[in-house]
Amino acid sequence: MTGHDETMLSAFGMDGDEIFAAMSRAHSLVTDEETVRGMGEFTNACPAADKRKADAVRGTSEWLAGAGTASMIYMYRDDPSALNSWAALLDRVLTQPPCYRDLADWWLFFSALEAETGFQLERCTSRKGEQGLTAHLLEALATQGKAWSEVIAPAVARNGATLAISDIDLQVGGGEQVTGGDFGLILDFDGRMVQPGARREVEERRIIPLIFQAKRYARPTASVSQANKLRGPQLNLLAANDCASAYIFYENLGDQETPLPPLVKPAESVRSPTTTDVLEDSIDFATYLLRAATNPAAAPRARSPDDALRMIFSKALPSDLSALVVVSSDPTATNRYRSSWSMLQHMLRHHGSEGEEVHEQN
Repeated sequence: MTGHDETMLSAFGMDGDEIFAAMSRAHSLVTDEETVRGMGEFTNACPAADKRKADAVRGTSEWLAGAGTASMIYMYRDDPSALNSWAALLDRVLTQPPCYRDLADWWLFFSALEAETGFQLERCTSRKGEQGLTAHLLEALATQGKAWSEVIAPAVARNGATLAISDIDLQVGGGEQVTGGDFGLILDFDGRMVQPGARREVEERRIIPLIFQAKRYARPTASVSQANKLRGPQLNLLAANDCASAYIFYENLGDQETPLPPLVKPAESVRSPTTTDVLEDSIDFATYLLRAATNPAAAPRARSPDDALRMIFSKALPSDLSALVVVSSDPTATNRYRSSWSMLQHMLRHHGSEGEEVHEQN
């Protein structure tokens, strides 16, 4: 190993060849014809989308390593408007592993980006139910998570990490019940993939529980009118969750040749309990996950796996969610969540009544 490689390893946790291979793979994805087509559909339908996505990833600098901060500064110096350009951010910051303080965020974003593009262009073109579409999206996310972990396999092994996306069996999950939470997702990054050269924080672990309610729609309006006779509009119930809660919209009811990617709109941004403009205040799934992972103001953190489950199920029955997925860098994370889930099930059974009727408002 050369002195240059040793320097790279001590700073970034990857040698020059590893960085180049990962960067090349990321560039290959974002310049791929299908990915460009998928991202372009959102921009064409909503010209404000690129700036909105750029704002989302620039909402906090905590995720940036020194190289990322420098890249942002150079972009601003060369052309201040470039910071509002999603294409520029992809090319000069997001594709570059050294720009991320924690390489797990790079892995998460590109796993989700490739998953959402395949889902968008291959799964949303034929009619399916919301649960079926969600199952396809989560399956794609798990598949791409495995593929992208292989891209940075030497760094992952070197840090004793396991970058994995795993399903927690809810046994009785069905979704569409009381809370409006169709599936849950927990991001659990323990700091193993933080750059060796980065300043260490007192607490490196990040646990971010998320709830999503899936809705199919025909552009540009989606119905959010589902309500419970006793507890009122689904929107109010979704917004009352202790964790970040959002609608995820699948363009599956119209006749668009190229559907939009799965778009995520925080519950607090939905102003009507009946319908909402899907293109207003939404960002794509991959960008939403990156923002949630890196910006505490966008998604509350949990203190522990037990706390993450509490935040998800504080207003939910076990049957309210059709899926619960853990995205982690800790090789023991999945087993810990399964153990915590087993211990907490009996505490959740008294929440609400599974027999309460859910109906559509007229």
